[in-house]
Parts: sequence; structure tokens; C-alpha cells
Amino acid sequence: MRSLLLALAICAASAAPALAQVDAARLARENDLWAQQQLQSQRAVALENQLNTLDARVGTELRLRDMRDQARRPVLPEPYVHSTGAKAAGVGPFPSIPDAALAASNKRVREASQNRR
Repeated sequence: MRSLLLALAICAASAAPALAQVDAARLARENDLWAQQQLQSQRAVALENQLNTLDARVGTELRLRDMRDQARRPVLPEPYVHSTGAKAAGVGPFPSIPDAALAASNKRVREASQNRR
């Protein structure tokens, strides 16, 4: 058992330098890519913050405009003056027909309705 542990320790010690060797160019590319991703993420957050700020500003301006519109007194219409008769129509006095003419017209209409052919 002791020899097995010793063999494992020797293998682990010999593999450690191989694991520690890293390609410097690859590491630089990974770091550069990571930095670019972080920069893009920060830009996206900044743009989203600006968009939210503008959206809030437009919403505030709309609400203020609505409040100003509601605060203005409406123009009241002039009161309606109701007038009746010929004066309202603007035709002057009503025409009058003498009673004798009406009676003669009534007599002719009755005679025409009685005369059936």
C-alpha cells in the first residue's frame, strides 16, 4: 500500500510541471477576448440605462402635458336662447286668409268629394 502511494506521489509530482506550462499567446488571446466581452457588456448596460432614462423623460413630459391640458379652463359655449314663431324662422308675420275665402274653399272641397262618377 505504501509503495502504491509513493508511486502516485511521484506521478503527480512529474505531471505538475507539464500542467503548469501554458501557451502564452493563447492565454493573451483568451484574456483579450474576455476583456472585449466585458467591455461590450458594460456598453450594453450603459445603452440600456440611457434608453430607460429617455423613456422615463418622455413619459414624464407626456404626463405633464396631460396635466397642463386638464388644468386649462375649457371655453364655455354661449348660452342657447330659444326663440319660437315667425321671428325665429325669420319669415315675418304669418299669412292670414279671410274667413269667407276659407268657407268658399271648404264648400268646393265638399262638393267635389260628394260628386262621385
